[in-house]
Amino acid sequence: MLIKAVILFLLVMAAIGMVGKALFPGALGRAVKKRVPLAKSVPCPKCGKYQIGKSGCDCGGK
Repeated sequence: MLIKAVILFLLVMAAIGMVGKALFPGALGRAVKKRVPLAKSVPCPKCGKYQIGKSGCDCGGK
């Protein structure tokens, strides 16, 4: 009985997915494109390590 319930659940989920994909074919692509790209890290001019955040480098300009 439990196996039948699991198989039925998976079939219903697959059907919902197919209907959603038919109604909104590009929805996932639009959601991914809306994400803001991460800012590029800037290396320290003295030591070459990448700086994370707005604080200065740990090397202190040595």
